[in-house]
Amino acid sequence: MRRHAVSLAAALVCTAFVAPAMAAVPFFNATCPGGLDIHADEGGPVYVQGREAALKRFNDRYFEARDAQSGVTVSITTADDGAPQISYTGRDGANGICQASAAGAPASSGHREHRGNADDSDASLPSEVTCESTDQRQVSCDMDTRGNVEIVRQLSRTRCDQGSNWGLSRHSVWVNGGCRATFRNVSKAAANAPAGDTALGSCNASKGAQGTLVTQVPVGTDYQELIIDYPDGRFLCMMNNNGRVQSVTPIRRRGR
Repeated sequence: MRRHAVSLAAALVCTAFVAPAMAAVPFFNATCPGGLDIHADEGGPVYVQGREAALKRFNDRYFEARDAQSGVTVSITTADDGAPQISYTGRDGANGICQASAAGAPASSGHREHRGNADDSDASLPSEVTCESTDQRQVSCDMDTRGNVEIVRQLSRTRCDQGSNWGLSRHSVWVNGGCRATFRNVSKAAANAPAGDTALGSCNASKGAQGTLVTQVPVGTDYQELIIDYPDGRFLCMMNNNGRVQSVTPIRRRGR
């Protein structure tokens, strides 16, 4: 009886000192503009093009993985529902938003030859895609093209001109001749969220400094999350879709 009481007391002491669970990198596969492949095991490590990257945790929702060989830094944010949101920056100003699959299936990057599947439902197609012409070839990216589609971010050095090296099909946007850009259907409800320039301006005003937008991704249905580089470091700006900035918090100070 005495031994049982001692064992029970020891178990209670151990339970009292169990550390709280920490949020970890979620499992995902992702494809970024330019065919960059990212994979993460749950809790890490993170692989860039099959190479293990140096992983750094900034808080429970934000991680960065750097591949020294390619110069690519992958930013990993977990939404309120645990879904991963991936973006990257690279050499010569390269950057973009990656398409992630948390279920382990290959991610759909949108960068593929369009096969003209007339059974696709417009409602299920994305309202924003990044589409890239590689080796000057024409590439089509699935997208809901009903209404007005505009370029929201020019990514290639080659200027993208509608009708010349990009245009619209029934279920896709096509690019060729080296055009690479992010396209958005501004007729969709998602367009009610502040566009990149407007959102960046609001975050800059709140921060009191001029910054450079790295990525802007939706968080749920009511918020936008912007990662911005300022002179004193990289910051995360949370904004309502009505344009009101909720917070601007540092995730990496310059020189650290």
